[in-house]
Amino acid sequence: MRKKRLLVLLIFILLFFSSSKYLVNSFFYHKPIAKISIKTNGGGVRPDYALFIADYLKEIGVEVSIKIEEWVVFLGTLYETHNYDLGVVAISRGGAIVQPPYLGDPFNFSSSSNIFGIDIDLPYVNQSEQLLTQIDNTTDYEQRKCLSNERQQLVMDKIIPLLPLFASKHYTALWSNTLGYDAEWGIVDSLPYMSYDGLHNGQQDINEFKLSDANWKELNPLFSDDSSSSFISSLLMEPIIQMSPGYEPLKTGLVYEWEQIDDTHFQFWMMDDIYWNPSYNSTARDANSVPLSSISSNEMMVGLKDGLTYSDGTNIKVTAKDAVFTYLTWSNSEISESTSYHEWIRDIYIDPVDELSFHIHIDGDPDTPEIESCPDMWNTLPTLCLPEWFLNSSDPTVTYTEGGVECTGLYADMINTPQWEVFSTSPFGCGKYCLDYSVKNSLTVLQRWGGWYGKGAITGETGLTPFIDTIIIRVIPDSSAELAEFKAGKLDIAGVTIFSAERKQFQADSRFTVHSSISRYSLSFLFFNLRRPFIGGYRNFYWLDEPGKEDYTVGLAIRKAICYAINRDEMNRNLHDGEKAISHSILFPKTSYYYYEDIIKYNFNLEKASDWLDVAGYGLPEIGSYHGMPILIVPLILGIVLGLAITASILNVITKNIRKKNFQ
Repeated sequence: MRKKRLLVLLIFILLFFSSSKYLVNSFFYHKPIAKISIKTNGGGVRPDYALFIADYLKEIGVEVSIKIEEWVVFLGTLYETHNYDLGVVAISRGGAIVQPPYLGDPFNFSSSSNIFGIDIDLPYVNQSEQLLTQIDNTTDYEQRKCLSNERQQLVMDKIIPLLPLFASKHYTALWSNTLGYDAEWGIVDSLPYMSYDGLHNGQQDINEFKLSDANWKELNPLFSDDSSSSFISSLLMEPIIQMSPGYEPLKTGLVYEWEQIDDTHFQFWMMDDIYWNPSYNSTARDANSVPLSSISSNEMMVGLKDGLTYSDGTNIKVTAKDAVFTYLTWSNSEISESTSYHEWIRDIYIDPVDELSFHIHIDGDPDTPEIESCPDMWNTLPTLCLPEWFLNSSDPTVTYTEGGVECTGLYADMINTPQWEVFSTSPFGCGKYCLDYSVKNSLTVLQRWGGWYGKGAITGETGLTPFIDTIIIRVIPDSSAELAEFKAGKLDIAGVTIFSAERKQFQADSRFTVHSSISRYSLSFLFFNLRRPFIGGYRNFYWLDEPGKEDYTVGLAIRKAICYAINRDEMNRNLHDGEKAISHSILFPKTSYYYYEDIIKYNFNLEKASDWLDVAGYGLPEIGSYHGMPILIVPLILGIVLGLAITASILNVITKNIRKKNFQ
C-alpha cells in the first residue's frame, strides 16, 4: 500500500512540475515585437551563424525564422526575389556576390540589384555616394584615406546595411630559435630583420633557411600566375614602388620620392647606386656546380638590346629607364597577357635631365576622350623591376600600349628570343638573392647577394642585410607532409592554418612560435534587406524625436539594436575557437591603411540594444505583463511552495522506511 502511495505522489510531482513549466512559459512569455526571416546558403559555418543570431535576437523580442538554401537558389533570393529580412554571406575578391576593387569598398550599394535594398532616396545614401565619387576621383592616397574614413563612419552609423562578422586568419609556425619574423609582411620583407638564436631540433646548418612550396612554373613576372613562382621572383627582384601589407604606398622600394604635378601627372625619383645582380645562367646548374661567386664573366648571360652586355653586379646601374620599360611591357599586348593592370598609363617617359627620374601621365579610362583620374594606380605601381638592357631590343618596330603610349623595341616575337626564354627559368634582378639552381619536383636554392641596397621595407631602416646565406625551397605540395617535415625539424617554417589541433600544440610548446595574419579579401557579414518593413521600409523615413538622436530614423534605430544584440565574441569563441578577426567596417580588414580603426563599433551590449528599441517605439515589456493575468503569479508561487512541501514529505517517508528496514 505504501509503495502505491509513493508511486501516486511521484506521478503527481512530475505532472505538477510539467504543468508549472507550461504555466511559467504561458505567464512569463514575451510576445515577439517582430517576426523576421534570415537566409543563407548551406555548407560551411554560415548556417551556424544564422542559428546564433536568431538566438541572440530572441533576447530583444525578435523572433527569427531560418531558411537554408542551395547556393544557386540563394543567389536568386539575393538578386531577384529579395524575400528575406536578414542574410548571412561570406565574400572574397572575385566572388559571386561582389567584385571588390583592390583598395576600396567591396560593396556596390548603388547597384539596382544590390542585396541591401539601398536606393538614393534613403537618408544619407546620397551623401555616401558623393563621398564615394570623391574617393574614386582622388589620386592622393592620403586624402583618399581621409575621405574613406568619413564614408565608413557614415555608412556604419547612419545607414547600417550590414554588420561585419569575421575575417579569416592565416597561421604560420616557426621554431622559436627564429626571431624577427613578421607574419603581416611575410618572409621576403622580414628577412633583413630576422636572426637565429641557436639551432632547433633537426637543424644542421645555421646558414640555411628551409621552407616548402609547390613547383614554380614561370619566373618572369610578366607571365607568372602562381604564388610559388611569384614568391621566388620577389626574392630575386625589387618592386619599383613598395607597398605595405595594408596597401599604403611606401618610399622604401627603388622609388624613394614622388610628386603630384597635377591631377593626372606624377614624377618619381629612384635611388642612386643600385646595380643589377650578376646575370648568372642557372639553367644547367645543380648541387655539384661551382659556387656562384666562382663563375667568370664570360659565362654570364648577355642582354638582347646591346648584344654583348652582361651584369657582374657592379657595372650596370638600375635607372628610370628600367622602370619605364617595365611599365611599358606590362601594358603592351604584344608582350603582356595582363595589359589591363597598366592601361591607365597615358604617357610615361624618362625625365630629360635626370636618368633616375621618370614621369607618368594617367587616364582612368583610355576609351573616352576625357582625361580621368585613376586612384587605383597605386595598386599596380608596386611592380617588380625588369632589366631593360637585357630584355629590350633595338628593333625599330613601333607598337602601342593599351593606354596608347608609343613603344619602340617591343614586338611580338621578342618573347621567343633566347634572352626572354632563359629569363623565364633563370631570371635575375636587383634583389636580396640570386638563383643558384633548381631541380623540378625537388627543390630550388637561392644564395644571398651581398650587393643588395639594404633598405628595409618594414621600418625604412638602411644598411640591412638578409639574415641567412642560403634559402632552400623544397617541393612538398602536400600540407600534411609539410607539417610532418616541420615537426621533424627539417623545415624552419610551415603553414598551420588548416591544422587547428597541431596549432594549439605548437602554441603551448616553448619550442615553437605561431604567428597570425589576416587573410586577403576575406569577410563574412550579416546584411539587412532595407526594403522590409520592420528593419527598414517606411521606417527608414520616420525620424526619431529623442533628444540627441534626431539624426536617426526608426529603421536605423532598429538595425542598431539588432547589431548590439549579437555577441560576435561568443560566436567567434564557440565556432572558431576565437581564431577569427572580428570586423567593424565595410572595408576588408586586410586593407589596414584604409580600414578605419576608430569607426563606431557594435560590440555586444543588450542595454544599448534595449535603449535603441525603446526610442524606436519597441521598448520591451516587464516580465509577466502579457496575457492579462499577472495576478496568477501569486497562486503559482503558492503552488510551487506546496509542491516542495509534498516532495519533502515523500522524502521523509522514504527515509523512515529505509531506516526501519536497516534496523530490522
